[in-house]
Amino acid sequence: MAATAILMTGIAAGVAQAAPAPSASAPSASASPASASSASMKVEDRYTIDLHSNVRGAPKLKSRVYGTAGRGAYIDIDCWTRGQDVSSGGQHTNVWYQGGVWMGKPMKRHLGPGVWVWGGNVDTKGDPQKGIPHC
Repeated sequence: MAATAILMTGIAAGVAQAAPAPSASAPSASASPASASSASMKVEDRYTIDLHSNVRGAPKLKSRVYGTAGRGAYIDIDCWTRGQDVSSGGQHTNVWYQGGVWMGKPMKRHLGPGVWVWGGNVDTKGDPQKGIPHC
């Protein structure tokens, strides 16, 4: 699902509130499978994030922005929840995904786990993606 970024800002320096501090380590290049929830099926837990998408501290637009996704950004999804309903770039959903985010170029750093990305900015086959557990 392609979508236009909402409320773009730069990278926040000190992470102290809702989301854990960013780590400097980069994840491996290969996607790792995750155990699925209710459907007992295997799903890839790594999904690309649209360029310029905000990575947030909570599943709502007024939450703290910890960074903005660059080229090659992806999220290793841990779970999903229903948060603020957002319409942008032809997408409309209230699904938000939580996990760890590789910010892509030029940042080349990892945020999380525990950060949030709006479902319209995560390239899944639907919201919520089948096989990903509810938070």
